[in-house]
Amino acid sequence: MPLRSLTALCLVLWSGAALAQGTAIELGTTPVNPDAPIEITADSLSVDREAGFAIFTGNVRVVQEQMTLSADVIEVRYTEADKAQPGEEGSVDQVDAKGNVIFINGEDVAESDNAVLTPRDDRVVMTGNVLLTQGPTVIAGERMVFNLATGEGRMEGRVRAVFRPGGSE
Repeated sequence: MPLRSLTALCLVLWSGAALAQGTAIELGTTPVNPDAPIEITADSLSVDREAGFAIFTGNVRVVQEQMTLSADVIEVRYTEADKAQPGEEGSVDQVDAKGNVIFINGEDVAESDNAVLTPRDDRVVMTGNVLLTQGPTVIAGERMVFNLATGEGRMEGRVRAVFRPGGSE
């Protein structure tokens, strides 16, 4: 066995051992500008201003720069400016995506049953049948947590990965 093939095999086997316990990942190559416009499309929208939430249902798609989030239902919990603490502006507190969740950032695509985004800490938690596709590499697990500002994250729960060295099919 040539040394190059042996080295590649060792790297794959070592990576597999690390993946069994969870693994560090990156999602997307360019951080999203939080001040960039956000476009949301859906079949319907319900808003409860008193409770501070909006529910988008049916073919929901949220786009901000190179980032796209789609799901069957997206619930947005927010604080309006008139209910915020003195000196603070209104803000989105949490975004819950439910059913057929697809998150695209640049060339990377993550799919799951559910996702929760907390803008204050730029954190996204995807749960249930998580599948991350990065070019020819596919990583699956039960839970993925990543930071939108840094693009860094971690896949957890019986992680399985398929690597294609050299990007070959």
